[in-house]
Amino acid sequence: MKAIKTAAKQQLKQQGFNLVELLLTLIIASFLMGYALPSYQRMIEQQTQRSELARLQAVLNHARLMATMNNKKLQVCASSNGQQCDASAFLSGNLLIITDDNQQVVHFSVGNGYPIVFNSPTIGINPLPKQSLGGTLLPCTSFSRIEPKGVTVSAVSRVRVNDKISATLKALCPN
Repeated sequence: MKAIKTAAKQQLKQQGFNLVELLLTLIIASFLMGYALPSYQRMIEQQTQRSELARLQAVLNHARLMATMNNKKLQVCASSNGQQCDASAFLSGNLLIITDDNQQVVHFSVGNGYPIVFNSPTIGINPLPKQSLGGTLLPCTSFSRIEPKGVTVSAVSRVRVNDKISATLKALCPN
């Protein structure tokens, strides 16, 4: 009987964690969280930026295609209601494509809630082979852990991601 009681006591002593094991586990977990959390936040910022850049590229490529197909000059601008250009609507991230001559709406792209700043009030898109002034759009996602990237429209309306953003354009972002 005594052998059973000592075996039961030994089994109880071996169950659970002692204080040193628990502290060591907490130290390792906090170290991993301290390393992993900033990496995770950086990854989220990169994904958000990539998503918004892809949306802007799609809208601008759509404008380029529509300008060439219809042989009309188009404008891309910020809009709050999808009916007219509104320079103060850049906070919504909505983009409007309109004809240059009679301001007819061609396409309205609803934003993802991130502001988009322009280096000019509108970006003109000419049908090929005509040239325009071009311009840059900068989606104001978060820049706390990553460098900002924008979408640049060249003089021949070619759309490219640009990682050399001017300080003046960065300063226009509200975040």
